[in-house]
Amino acid sequence: MKIIESKILRHWLAVLLLCVLIFLPSLIHLPMPKGPVCDKVVHLFVYGVAGFLVLRGTRSLPLGQNRLIAILFAFLMAAAIGAADEVFQLFVPRRQMDRVDFLFDLAGIVAGICLYLILWLREGRKPRERTHTEKA
Repeated sequence: MKIIESKILRHWLAVLLLCVLIFLPSLIHLPMPKGPVCDKVVHLFVYGVAGFLVLRGTRSLPLGQNRLIAILFAFLMAAAIGAADEVFQLFVPRRQMDRVDFLFDLAGIVAGICLYLILWLREGRKPRERTHTEKA
């Protein structure tokens, strides 16, 4: 039981840490990166990680045993994090809410969930052993 509990805790601590990393730049007024990497790419990447981590965490819960429910829950939870981030920026000086950023958040979430889903599906498939006649 302790192994399961520690796995759940680790998975959700990773989500919590990511949330801190998402909200921290707004709190301490860090500027978005300039140059060849625009902020939309950052949104895609960060929320891709969010989608992946939230689905991984969801899978460690009882509701995560059903793939469809786990995917929907993970999408809604990660989208809520993205929406909260954008709304939070309304109250931060020199920051503003951007609907396009939120669309890139959603695209990243879908990509992260798809990546995790591919790994989840592959995990369910065990390589079949070749018979003696196939080896020849």
